[in-house]
Amino acid sequence: MRYSGIQPQYFPRLHYFARILQADIYVTRDDAQYVKKHKYPGGRVDKSYQADTPIKGAMGRFLLSIPIKHGGYLPLGKTHISYESRWIGDHLKALTMSYAKAVNFRATYKEIGTILARKYTILGNLNLATIFWGILRLLGDSAPSREISLREINKLLEKQNTFRLKEIRRSSDSAFLKKETDISPNEKIIGLIREVGANEDYCGGTAATAYMDADLFSRHGITLTVQDWKCRQYPQLFMKKQSFIPNVSIIDLLMNTSRRDAIRILNG
Repeated sequence: MRYSGIQPQYFPRLHYFARILQADIYVTRDDAQYVKKHKYPGGRVDKSYQADTPIKGAMGRFLLSIPIKHGGYLPLGKTHISYESRWIGDHLKALTMSYAKAVNFRATYKEIGTILARKYTILGNLNLATIFWGILRLLGDSAPSREISLREINKLLEKQNTFRLKEIRRSSDSAFLKKETDISPNEKIIGLIREVGANEDYCGGTAATAYMDADLFSRHGITLTVQDWKCRQYPQLFMKKQSFIPNVSIIDLLMNTSRRDAIRILNG
């Protein structure tokens, strides 16, 4: 069984969805520490995308960013969102300017507005709600006006045959992590994989390069599979001014393509 564990991100980029949809079980790592930036392969430092998502506008790639209340190095499941600024209105305005002419603008914009209007206190919870929204749209369902629970989304995943994913769990609910607090990142991942009964970790290249110990995973009978997904070109707006921008937010794909084409692109 294939596991994929990723920190919850805000309206995640397409490679994120491609990875979790091709896992049997996705564990949202809300136990991980909130950071503004990550170090990527080759020494490049860039946004962590925990509180940011890139969209495409008339001037090119543009980030929607969530302000955070800084109170120390907290896990994503305890990181508080700041509402002192009018960032929700700024995000919705940016979406209107960028996607007003997109084929799926009206329904997509309305659903995003409904999510943001709930004013989640915790970043990890807002991010998970945006992931649930993307999954619902890919399954052909519109997001309900109320907040959907983890139990409800798992019932839908269990019945669907559109993609591989069948279950989502929160790492903050893990009995293993509650018991084992002083262990290495590799030991945490191995413990989570064994807890859910998986034997394969479908991971990203950043994690595999930065800290994952392949020999340790092998000794525990766990196969490491590094995602190798390339974003196929699909219709985007502003193509005369800006060339195609791959791997932007799930918002861009769902604004511009049909459900069937979105699934085809994410499946590679």
